[in-house]
Amino acid sequence: MDIYCRDLKEHKIVELRGDIDYFSVSELKNTIFKLIHDKIPSIILDLQNVEYMDSSGLGLIVTAYRVMSNYNGKISLVNVCDDIRVILKLATVDSLLTIYNNDKEIV
Repeated sequence: MDIYCRDLKEHKIVELRGDIDYFSVSELKNTIFKLIHDKIPSIILDLQNVEYMDSSGLGLIVTAYRVMSNYNGKISLVNVCDDIRVILKLATVDSLLTIYNNDKEIV
């Protein structure tokens, strides 16, 4: 998995390339929790180049949501493919966080 971070106003966009699964989730976890440690108010995971996510990816997103809620931070998703959107909906993760259709909706 490739991970790139960029700023968009008060948001930190984390662009991901590759699958989010058991084998790659630790690298993503390290990136997200470094941002959480820095008390970044808004983290948005850009999933445009992600076609697959397993339960370890879902668990990481939920854990990040809970930790960020402790300091009124927010984690969101953008550019989510239909297959992952179905998984998020089945796990009711879509009710916890904002899912943007594209970058233009963020601003």
